[in-house]
Amino acid sequence: MALTLFDTDEYRPPVWKSYSVENRPKYYGREFHGMISREETDQLLSVAEGSYLIRESQRQPGTYTLALRFGSQTRNFRLYYDGKHFVGEKRFESIHDLVTDGLITLYIETKAAEYIAKMTINPIYEHIGYTTLNREPAYKQHMAVLKEAHDEKEATGQDGVSEKRRVIQQDRDDDLFNSLKH
Repeated sequence: MALTLFDTDEYRPPVWKSYSVENRPKYYGREFHGMISREETDQLLSVAEGSYLIRESQRQPGTYTLALRFGSQTRNFRLYYDGKHFVGEKRFESIHDLVTDGLITLYIETKAAEYIAKMTINPIYEHIGYTTLNREPAYKQHMAVLKEAHDEKEATGQDGVSEKRRVIQQDRDDDLFNSLKH
C-alpha cells in the first residue's frame, strides 16, 4: 500500500521565479523570490498543496523565510544556511530535501497525532521494556526481584556455583596475602 501525501499523485515543485532576483544568495535557486509580502506569498502558493518558495523577510531584512503550503495554509519558517539548509536542528544538502522532510513531518503530525498520543499513554509493548514516562519499565521491576533472589542464594550458600566462586576467591586472596608477606 503506497502512502500518498496529497489527493493527486502529481508532484508540485517550488513556485519558480521567472527572472533573476537581485541580491539572491548563491545557495538559493529559482525558488527565491526576493522581498515579497506574506500576502503575495500566500497568493503564489495557493495553487497547490506542497508548493513552496523562499523569500526575504520584510520585517527582518537579511533573513530568509521558507514558505510552504500545507493543509490549505501557508506556513512560514525562518530559514538558515551554514553550508547546509535548516529550519531546526536537522540539516540538509538541498532545499528540496529540507522541504520533503518537512512535508513528511507535517503529514505525520497531522494525520497520526491522535494515534501517537494514544501510544504514549497506553503502551502495548510493556512486557518487553517499552514504557511511558510515568511508569518504570517492567524489566527493571523483574531485575530487582531476580537480583534479590540471587543475593539471597549467595548469602546462604544454596547455589553450588556461588560456593565454588567463594572458595576460589578465598584461595586467590590467600595467595596474594602470602606473596606480599615474602
